[in-house]
Amino acid sequence: MARLLVTGWVPEDIIGPYREHFEEVFVPDEKKVNFTVEEVEREIERFDMLFTISAFRCTKELLERTKKLKAVCNLGVGYDNIDVDACIKKGVAVINTPQAVCQPTAEYTVALMMSICRGTLLYDQEVRETKRTASVCFFDRDMMLYGKTLGILGFGRIGQAVARKAKGLGMNIIYFDPFRNEKAEAELQAEYRSFDEVLENADVVSCHMPYTPENHHILNKEAFEKMKRTAYFINVARGPIMDEQALIEALKNKVIRGAATDVYEGEPNIGDEITKLKNIVLSPHIGSNVYEARRNMAQEALDGAIMVLNGKKPHNLVNPEVMQ
Repeated sequence: MARLLVTGWVPEDIIGPYREHFEEVFVPDEKKVNFTVEEVEREIERFDMLFTISAFRCTKELLERTKKLKAVCNLGVGYDNIDVDACIKKGVAVINTPQAVCQPTAEYTVALMMSICRGTLLYDQEVRETKRTASVCFFDRDMMLYGKTLGILGFGRIGQAVARKAKGLGMNIIYFDPFRNEKAEAELQAEYRSFDEVLENADVVSCHMPYTPENHHILNKEAFEKMKRTAYFINVARGPIMDEQALIEALKNKVIRGAATDVYEGEPNIGDEITKLKNIVLSPHIGSNVYEARRNMAQEALDGAIMVLNGKKPHNLVNPEVMQ
């Protein structure tokens, strides 16, 4: 039987059913939470599968220590913490969680959008400070979403799920993706536009693009300047897709009206400057952090990796060339 190394703690009700598939499941206890890189390096050569939690970095150097590894499965749809090229060279399958992460992330996108566009957090702070219900009657800060245009950058599973929910709010949908999807356009009554056209015409720009070298800082100073001065920017994708300093300056100088982000360039650390802005809602990269969603993600990742061990190609295989 195969052996499984898990880099972070997973509750027993989730990991327990998988113990019958493995001779050994090596996982830190709840108090320790995560193994260090050094601990994983010491143990990795005797394991057939690595399950990366909390964006644990599976590097070329770590892979060079492996002798039996057949699969790396990641708790998340993004896999920029894994050196996929090195995995391909070693013949190691990379597994992610594209289905389980979709709905919780889309829901959280809408939650962030509502929070910044309707001033939810600022009103909460106001009530706690004043302990009164009175507010300015004609207060020009927030924006209704009904009838407004949502511009989606990246129209994959999550982008489309966000579009469905936004349609329920009465929003119009435009989108950009390198791969046009006419079937989804027809279903969601979405209009395909160029990258610049989305920026120029959307009242809310929501980013759902994968992080690639080509997408690094694609949301930069020039991009924010193309947006409406009344527009809002939402990022629940990856931090380096945006130039964080350019976003800060755009918010400070009222180039755009507001923003909400769940991701940052310097993760896990967040810079001091962005936390002082009033026209941004901040969240600590927890878009899918609901217990039932995390359970589904773990199951999708582990089920996919077990299929690889059994010689079958799963739907969530990132690098299919290793299983030709």
